[in-house]
Amino acid sequence: MCAYHVYENAPLGSLIRFCDGTPRPADEKVAEVEAWERRNGTGLLAMKDPAPELRSWVPPTSITLRLSAVDGNAADNGDLSLTFSVDSNLRFEILARPLAGTFRVLRGSGSAVELLGIAGDRAEARHYLRACPAGAGLRIEEETADSHAADVVEGRSASVRVDIPRPTTRPDRLRVSG
Repeated sequence: MCAYHVYENAPLGSLIRFCDGTPRPADEKVAEVEAWERRNGTGLLAMKDPAPELRSWVPPTSITLRLSAVDGNAADNGDLSLTFSVDSNLRFEILARPLAGTFRVLRGSGSAVELLGIAGDRAEARHYLRACPAGAGLRIEEETADSHAADVVEGRSASVRVDIPRPTTRPDRLRVSG
C-alpha cells in the first residue's frame, strides 16, 4: 500500500512497515546498509501532517514514523523519526493498531497532533503526563472499542500493545511489547 493509505486509515500509534523492495546490502558495506535502513524498517505512526497552505508552493501531506519506539534502542539511535510524503515511492504496510482500551498521550491540537506514547490504562497515561515537561496541548485520548470494532469489521490489521516508559527515562521514548 502507499503512504497515502496509511495517512487515511491508520490511527496514531499503529505499527507501520516501510520498504523499497531491495535486498539488504552486505553488513560490511556500512554506508549502503545505513542508506537501506532509511528506506526499509518498522516504526510507530507518531504524526500525520496535512499539507500546509502556502501561496506559491504546497508541500505534500506526510506521515512521521518513530523507529526507536520499535527497536528499543532509543539511546543508541537518538529517537530516530522519519517523515515520508504521501507520494513516496516506498511501500507501506499497517502491521498492527493500538488495542482497544489503551490511551494515547498526545501533544498538539487540530491537525498538528504528535503521539508521545501509549499507556495501558488512564492512570498510567496520567503518570506519563506528570513526567512530561510542562507544555501546552498535552492530552490523553482513549482507543475506544467502537473504533477498534470498525477496524475489525473493515478488515484492518491486528492490534499491538505499546508501553510507555517509566519517568526514570525520557518521556518521549516508547517501547513495544508483545
